[in-house]
Amino acid sequence: MNNISKKAVSAVLSRIPLSLLNNLIHIDVVIAYYHVVSDCQVPHVIYLYDYKNATQFENDIEFLLKEFSPVSLFDLIKYLKHDNELPKNAFLLTFDDGFSEMHDMVAPILLRKGIPATFFISSDFIDNKKLCYLNKASLLVWSLNHKPASSNIEEKVRQILSDNGMQSNDMKSGILSIKYHQRHLLDEIAPIINLDFNEYLLKNEPYLNSNQINCLIRDGFTIGSHSIDHPLYSELSIKDQLNQTIESVRNIREKFSLSYGAFAFPHSDNNVSKLFFTELYRSGLVDISFGTGGLFDDSFSYNFQRISMEKPILPAKNIIAFQYIKRLVRERKGACKIIRR
Repeated sequence: MNNISKKAVSAVLSRIPLSLLNNLIHIDVVIAYYHVVSDCQVPHVIYLYDYKNATQFENDIEFLLKEFSPVSLFDLIKYLKHDNELPKNAFLLTFDDGFSEMHDMVAPILLRKGIPATFFISSDFIDNKKLCYLNKASLLVWSLNHKPASSNIEEKVRQILSDNGMQSNDMKSGILSIKYHQRHLLDEIAPIINLDFNEYLLKNEPYLNSNQINCLIRDGFTIGSHSIDHPLYSELSIKDQLNQTIESVRNIREKFSLSYGAFAFPHSDNNVSKLFFTELYRSGLVDISFGTGGLFDDSFSYNFQRISMEKPILPAKNIIAFQYIKRLVRERKGACKIIRR
């Protein structure tokens, strides 16, 4: 279903009282995730996905507080490991990618509202030492849109794409289609259009630094891993999947003296095997993990699925209602659980 259809259907479903949907569907905890909240254009994000502004985000929070009871990551781990009860209509708030807006904009709102949250961070990007390949792609397109390329520059970029099997009439969509294993191409294209990624990192500091992360921890928020450098796990070998996860969790736990280990898959956990989870939890470093599958259950009990609050940009009420109805349909079909092979 495309975003236009989702918006139309969600608008209708949002008129259904959530209390009625709660009576029809039993869900222990609703877990929501965002990437960024900003009132400004964010060049390293804007061509990757939509995001909400502060007013839209606060409206979401007001709805969630009205309809749900906020819980922390610790509450969920205790529920998972010690059979502690969660409050009725529990919800957990999470944020992926570790952008600096988490400290500057999101945390102050959450502190004012008294809501716990967990921030998932890719270990390579802490302190702005590196730039994620996806953010590089967005920056390249931003640069091209704000400083149109000459025919000579455009030809050079197209040649790089073509030499690597990417035939595209639209140079910008070609850049955005570059995958993790091709990420070196972004570094080849950048100097052609006179874009310096290191300069952007130094000037803009798009990611959280260690001081900001420690500040979030002191304020009562929890921190988790989001891999080393944000690959799509379905494109990795199981060895690389485990390395990305275990090493990033270990790094973050040690760096910030954490007594717990939490991990959220970058992109999604589609096609991640049962063996991966077995080996991951055998490491003893991870207490809980998260995918992006909506209101699915997971056959691996320590892995929880989450709802995107940005796809598409709609009020939380509409998104939650749409997800509840999808869950209800799945239950009727007996297909509301992700089965690991």
